Amino acid sequence: MGRAAMELLTWWAALCGFQVLLIGQVTWPELAVAAAGAALAALAARTVRVAADARLGPTARLGTALLLWPGALLADTWRFARAVGRVLRGRRVTGRFRTIRWAHDTGPAWACGLLSATPGLYVVALGPDRTALVHTLPGGTGPLESALTSGGRR
Repeated sequence: MGRAAMELLTWWAALCGFQVLLIGQVTWPELAVAAAGAALAALAARTVRVAADARLGPTARLGTALLLWPGALLADTWRFARAVGRVLRGRRVTGRFRTIRWAHDTGPAWACGLLSATPGLYVVALGPDRTALVHTLPGGTGPLESALTSGGRR
């Protein structure tokens, strides 16, 4: 099986499985709609990936990042809850934009996804020379961000 077919099949299986999880009562018509919708979405996903020339990038730090992500999610959720509490008490809370530099063995594609999947940091744009513009909640740099960056911040 070719790489394109394998990618389409992987997208289709993941999207179809997700749709089946969302439907309340699984019936044959619902499964048919899920399969057809997942096929169209898989084609669109592959087309966008090919058009964007997206690549996973280096994966040397991926294992460490996956281990650190659950802790980062919990810590950032706590930071977010504290910020919401401060706002509800009438205090101003402002995040900030800053530029980070990816470590040489970090793939920007997967690193952006992991960092943006927590409420404490969101990757806004990728810049030149392995940099990214991020928006962060108030507070320090977490272990996940530290593990994925070379420490270069502006």
